Amino acid sequence: MRPRSNDTDQIKLRELIEAVRNEPVTVLEKGEPVAVVLSPAEFDRLEQQDRIRREAKDRLRETISSIQREAAARGLTEAELERLIADES
Repeated sequence: MRPRSNDTDQIKLRELIEAVRNEPVTVLEKGEPVAVVLSPAEFDRLEQQDRIRREAKDRLRETISSIQREAAARGLTEAELERLIADES
């Protein structure tokens, strides 16, 4: 991601549009980042990654809950689990 300008007043819209077709652009104001401009394709890609990550997190939580329920149903307590983990034989 490349900085585009030291002052937002200096940015030309056409330049910005052309630049974001290739890569995200960080807009600077007084040398500090104030915005990042993305192409629609890059924005969609990031949204898709975020959706996939959220879905994977949800599946992992459900798997952990399922394992916990099954362990509890079989009588595995926290104390027994600690004992089994501590037993390295």
